[in-house]
Amino acid sequence: MDNQRASLASLVAQGHTAVLVVDMQPLFTAMPLVPALDGVLPRLQRFLAAARDSGVPRVFIRIVMPEDRWTAVWQDQFAGRVRPDDGSAVNLKDALAPGSPVTPFAPGFEPEPDDLTIVKERYSAFVGTELATELRSRGIRTVVLVGLTTDVCVGSTARDAFHHEFHTVTLSDCTAEQTLARHESGLATLAANFGRVCTSEEVLAAWQARPALAAAQPS
Repeated sequence: MDNQRASLASLVAQGHTAVLVVDMQPLFTAMPLVPALDGVLPRLQRFLAAARDSGVPRVFIRIVMPEDRWTAVWQDQFAGRVRPDDGSAVNLKDALAPGSPVTPFAPGFEPEPDDLTIVKERYSAFVGTELATELRSRGIRTVVLVGLTTDVCVGSTARDAFHHEFHTVTLSDCTAEQTLARHESGLATLAANFGRVCTSEEVLAAWQARPALAAAQPS
């Protein structure tokens, strides 16, 4: 068995790679996350534009939770934040409800007509959705994870992508979390167990190199 790891360029080649854009919604873009979003969001917009220009499919994912999905398990986990009594916490049940003003895609992160959109009801975009089937039908073997937040919905989706037998790449500079410690710890866990972690510049360099390499091949 060949134990040599594939190069990043071959892993994220345009013909079999998709970008999963996780939870770019006002509920999350308004949070004070780390790294600071005033740097992360413009960088992510540039990366998504480059993906589109490179012919890489983009999947825009958002979370919406109807009333019946607030099971006893979820209500117990978020006790005090589902129906906060003192107004000091976000009422998650209302915030994530269908029709909530903070669940559409955030301005600047709306999908275009050719993009795939997925609405999920759990942290992972693979739970209860057709995401895996949609990716396979398009010949996708590698997914690049970006969005919010690193250690929860991005990390959960990356882990499930790995469990569904997709190569998984998470971008450290196009994700953010509530604390730097959680951001870095989440990325370290993904890198050690569920795929690779790199920067958007590394993936962009790989995409830019592939057409040049193809053009250099003898016909």
